[in-house]
Amino acid sequence: MKKTTQKGISYLLALALTMFMSACSTKTKDDKNITNDKNTTNGEPLLVKSSPIDDINASTMLVYINNVLDPNATNAYGYKAVKITYKTVGQDDNSSVVASGLLTIPTGMRTPSMICDNHGTIFRDSEAPTNVEVSSGTPDLKLAIVMTSYAGFVGIYPDYIGFGDSNGTVHPYILKKAAARSSVDMIKASMEYMTKNNISFDKKLYISGYSEGGYNAMATAKSIEDGSLSDVTLMGVAPMAGPYNVRDLADIELNTTHTMANPAFLADLAYSYAYYYDDVNLSEITIPTFDKFQRAFDGKNGSVQIHTILGLADIDNGDFGLMRHTAAELFKSEFITDYQNNANNLMVQKFEENNLDDWTPKSKMHFIQCLEDDIIPFSESNNTYHKFESAGADVSLIGIPTDRLRQQRDATHPFVHSNCGEEAYTVAVQWFSAIRSGTIK
Repeated sequence: MKKTTQKGISYLLALALTMFMSACSTKTKDDKNITNDKNTTNGEPLLVKSSPIDDINASTMLVYINNVLDPNATNAYGYKAVKITYKTVGQDDNSSVVASGLLTIPTGMRTPSMICDNHGTIFRDSEAPTNVEVSSGTPDLKLAIVMTSYAGFVGIYPDYIGFGDSNGTVHPYILKKAAARSSVDMIKASMEYMTKNNISFDKKLYISGYSEGGYNAMATAKSIEDGSLSDVTLMGVAPMAGPYNVRDLADIELNTTHTMANPAFLADLAYSYAYYYDDVNLSEITIPTFDKFQRAFDGKNGSVQIHTILGLADIDNGDFGLMRHTAAELFKSEFITDYQNNANNLMVQKFEENNLDDWTPKSKMHFIQCLEDDIIPFSESNNTYHKFESAGADVSLIGIPTDRLRQQRDATHPFVHSNCGEEAYTVAVQWFSAIRSGTIK
């Protein structure tokens, strides 16, 4: 197998499409995937079942890469894709959830390392990794092509709670406990599957993620360093464009005159926190009623449909809800006023509880983000980087200029945040490869 060159991996990643940006008293918690098993992660097997999706040989992969991605490529790894169904624990400590994720294994690589990648915000269940990758005879998850078939890593892609096999459960959005648990347990279940099937791997782990995935990557890394997964060596973490300090971001967004770039993100945050915190009442926070949030976030709607249901879009008049509506149209003004002026505001406390910039990583960490990110301010990466650096962590930061992006803003690609994903993953996989090869010590 010919080693992938830095130039070659840049070319391929430039073309790869990645997964990123992409309650009131009536709420119930009777989701079909929740059980009362309190001991899900106390040492017993987590793997529920495995479902092979595809087994594509190296020749087919090379033809695919030559035709679609890199005409100059001369080698590729074969590619096994497996759906992993596993037990994890949700945001509620007493609730066990049957979740799922995609495992991609390079064939022809003797003892590959693992990358656990955490996808960005999605609203449709059809966008979950296990639903994107289907039995088609060709690879479907573009990032898996790069990480597994081209770069030779085992790829571990959690669907997250609320998608895939747990799509009857409300997605715990930007909640660090659930974020870490679903990814850590997916790693454990994937390792269990590979061990049972005599698939060798070196137990060296890399973690990446973009946007919500950047937050989840950080939560996963912290959880592992806190002892949730002792049977791996964490080699490097690449969080990209994540809201590491939830409070700081909320302080910007929760302003009566602030125009929301994509209201679905803030709406999902409010719905998730109201659902999972018993003392948070959605009717005291938002203008749309709880039933509208239930319909909006049922796993079938994209952001424009969500905006329409919540009264923040008028498609017939060309209003899709993007960059046109203020926070005061989604949140009650009395809530925003109290949030801004009351340090004891309940949501202030909840956001601070889920911050991820208050620890010191022991593993290498590389922050990656576009300088002009219009959804998550670059300050989220910059501030967290400086906090960690001051604490003595082995951290680095790269700010990507907008003019470097292959996809510039246009009518169908209006956000730098989304457009930056391809470039950010280019940097992340190159960094992982450099650590693996020993170029970065």
